[in-house]
This record gives sequence, structure tokens and C-alpha cells, in this order.
Amino acid sequence: GGAVTGSLLPTGQASDVLNVPGFGDIRVSIVDATTAIVAVRAEDLGLVGVELPEAIEANADLLTRLELIRGSAAVRLGLSPSLAEATEISPQSPLLVLAALPQQAKTLAGTAIEADDVDLTARVMSMGQAHRALPLTAAMCLAVAARIEGSVIHELARKIDSGADLRLGNPSGVLPVAATVRHERQWIADDVVVYRTARRLMEGSVLVPESRLGPTESGASA
Repeated sequence: GGAVTGSLLPTGQASDVLNVPGFGDIRVSIVDATTAIVAVRAEDLGLVGVELPEAIEANADLLTRLELIRGSAAVRLGLSPSLAEATEISPQSPLLVLAALPQQAKTLAGTAIEADDVDLTARVMSMGQAHRALPLTAAMCLAVAARIEGSVIHELARKIDSGADLRLGNPSGVLPVAATVRHERQWIADDVVVYRTARRLMEGSVLVPESRLGPTESGASA
């Protein structure tokens, strides 16, 4: 916790109300675990939550509104001296998360995601663009936020057993993450869990002149 601001809950609250110029008050959660995010309910912006990146980016008014929310959070965190400067001074932090209930959706590849296969639906804005999946740092932060009572993420996420994976529905599929979080006078994030896959990309042979190999272990020339 506190990778960017030094505190898991930089404002001291699980949720806050930001007054966004031209938009008004909006309830958000600002959480800083591996990275800082400002999370808002998709429905509070007139969205369902399963919109694909192209649809989000095609809505110029929405993009402006999202950046105003993100910039207002940057000012609240002291990452930018003013809203007008937030895009230039702190374009990446905090990341803005559009969160929604678990629900049926389509991926960028056109495959179906069933509501029962996810515990939270999320879209992330990064550098003014809708991320095609989920930044791993943001996903880890969401795993922590889902365990913090009173946060926007906790309210939207399916309630799961302690230590269980939180399955994040995103434009490219489902990403499982997990976190251990406890409350002792304040919220403390002990750890997060992510999963990586690996596959062999290539293999081959290198031709080396015999004269370059030198003597073998037996002392004979190779």
C-alpha cells in the first residue's frame, strides 16, 4: 500500500465525493496499492460497464468527463497543482477505473463472458485511452480495494471467501487476482497474488566452427 502516495487510502477514506467542474459531485474511491487508482461506478456516468474500448474512445464528451474526474483526483492527491495541469503533469496517476457489477459481456475477440464467471467488471483509462485489457498494477489494486469495506469496488464486487481469487471481467477476458487485506485501526494490504503464463516462443541451433570449440574434457581436440 502507498506505492505512489505513501498511504493505502490517501484521503483517509474508503470513498470520497469529488466536485468535478462542469459535472458536479461524484462518489469515488481512491486506493493506492501497487499503483493509485480512482474508481467510479460506470452507471454514475450513464454507462453499463461492459462497453468496449472503441465505444468509450468514440465518445468525446465521455473522454473529457473521465479526464476531469481523473484530474480532480490527481489534484486531491497533490500530484498536480491544478486541474488544468493534471493531464500534463500527472497523466498516468491515478489510473481511472470504471467499475460495474458482474455481468454478461463480449470480449474484443467476440467471445462471451458469462456473469457467473466474473466477480467484478472493470474498464481502465490509461493515458487518455481505454485499456484493451487491464494493467496488472491496476488489477492488483482492485484486488485490494475489493476487500476494503465502504469502497466503491467492495460494493460492486461479488463477495468471495478470504484468500479466494477475484475474477475481473475486462475487454480481453477474465483476469484472476487475489489479495490479503486486514483492518487494525486502519486498512492494511499484506499481499497480492497474480498469475503469469509462459510458453516457448522459439528454439533453434547455432553453428560454431569446430576450431573454436577448444579441447574437450578428455583433452582431445573437439
